[in-house]
Amino acid sequence: MDAKQTRQGVLLALAAYFIWGIAPAYFKLIYYVPADEILTHRVIWSFFFMVALLSVSRQWRQVKRLLKTPKKIFLLALSAVLVGGNWLLFIWAVNNHHMLEASLGYFINPLVNILLGMIFLGERFRR
Repeated sequence: MDAKQTRQGVLLALAAYFIWGIAPAYFKLIYYVPADEILTHRVIWSFFFMVALLSVSRQWRQVKRLLKTPKKIFLLALSAVLVGGNWLLFIWAVNNHHMLEASLGYFINPLVNILLGMIFLGERFRR
């Protein structure tokens, strides 16, 4: 990876962290909107964004190839349900004054993932 790609990756990561970091403040401003409605908007607008991104980057061929495999479709659907549930729970937590608990969950999550990888996948802990 060259320096330009590294710099671009760092900038994109910082932008993602910034957006994710201000999301609770935004959800706090729209506390009166039900969590499922916020999630629905997020899914719909993400869909249109991805359609535009796939069109601009001309990646539709890879999408078609991916959708020919039933196992991959199942795994994508399962991951979509799990991520959607995560988003819904996070939005609900912020709107119902459980921001500290939600933040702690997001802090502990990577540690639990490492532990589960070691237990179920036999991964070793290394740098």
